[in-house]
Amino acid sequence: MKSLVCHTNGCTVFDSNGEIIYRVENYGTKCNNEVHLMDLRGRVLVTIRRKVKQKQLSSGIALGYDVLTMIVEPHIDHCLIMAIVTVYGLINYKM
Repeated sequence: MKSLVCHTNGCTVFDSNGEIIYRVENYGTKCNNEVHLMDLRGRVLVTIRRKVKQKQLSSGIALGYDVLTMIVEPHIDHCLIMAIVTVYGLINYKM
């Protein structure tokens, strides 16, 4: 991988030749509950959904969102790292 360029509500990953190898899109507003990791042709490789289970203290104070679900399509292995990067972005509300 050569570079990871974040733009709008997603990001694009380029290889060392400047070719696009992955795109991450959420097709919505910033901090959407679902993002897609796609290949060069726009085929969805991984869908990551925020599974909201907001916890509360006994006093009723709501805690932060911290539960995410990752769904990986069959026969995909090399994009796991990109999925982890995406999860990091979601956890930190950067996507």
